[in-house]
Amino acid sequence: MNFLEKWLHIIRNCSFDNTYKMAWAKAITEIAVEQEEAVPTEEVILVEVPLRDIAEKVLRYYFEQTIFFALQQSSNPVKPPVMVTVAKQLITAYQARTGSMKPVKWFRSNIETICSVEYEKAVSSTVKALKSDVSYRFLRVEGKEVEGVYLYQQKEDSLFMQRGDLLTLKSHCLIVFDAINYRWTQMLENFNLSPRLSKKVRIIDEDQVRRKPLGKFAELIEAENPECRCFLCGEIIVAETPAIDHVIPWSYLYSDDLWNLVFAHQACNSSKSNVIPSEDMILRLEARNQALHDYLKENTKLNKHVSDLELAIESNLVRKFWIACQG
Repeated sequence: MNFLEKWLHIIRNCSFDNTYKMAWAKAITEIAVEQEEAVPTEEVILVEVPLRDIAEKVLRYYFEQTIFFALQQSSNPVKPPVMVTVAKQLITAYQARTGSMKPVKWFRSNIETICSVEYEKAVSSTVKALKSDVSYRFLRVEGKEVEGVYLYQQKEDSLFMQRGDLLTLKSHCLIVFDAINYRWTQMLENFNLSPRLSKKVRIIDEDQVRRKPLGKFAELIEAENPECRCFLCGEIIVAETPAIDHVIPWSYLYSDDLWNLVFAHQACNSSKSNVIPSEDMILRLEARNQALHDYLKENTKLNKHVSDLELAIESNLVRKFWIACQG
């Protein structure tokens, strides 16, 4: 096998204990993409790849998947992987410093400055976990070591790869990233009941999380709620434009659906953050959906929103997604 075949072979056949190896492979591939093109040469040139560089990227992956989606990254929910615990500790420190529970993309968080001490501690802990749990184990597939991928001595602070191999990863990065994300998604499906896992894995490749305006839903929501009563506190909304709230948080569903959207005070909407709703709230949402469906069915022409709402009721989506989010 050539280098690329070996790299993909490891990704496609590694164990499903946790997602560490996918994070490791993704970080090294990302480092390869950052390499500058070189003048072709017959000489074998080894490039040093510090584990700190890998750790900084790995920490970012787990930070974003945790702060947005709280995804479980191993088969044991009682004992999460060290890197997930490290990411959660960093998230807690960041939220305490900023006073905001709003999920944020890593590159927009300025976390290295805001939580400089906690960040350095997190990177150090991630390096330690990579040394002990990933660096040499990554090369083992079905009990055999795949040779010729990189050089690493246990407990060292760097690994070494041929420059040509890094440039191979760079030139085939789209194929490699697709393979990593697909495998990562497969792993997560074993550990989570959360929906749309593929999109949630891909989010770490996007510059920002793009959310569409919800104004188009206002007229439909108001049809059943003409008083504009806040779904969260029950009071009538006055002297402000109602916020449109996702009852089951958007970060769990990664989707805007009429069956999950309600009016809320701006303040109520902001303070709710990423909290999974209570069963009482779910019961009220199910009742609201039935009332809204009946009204729209009587007073409007059949359209996509009415059809989607009808399908959601028939398929019991509110309860199914609510249960799934708790996984």
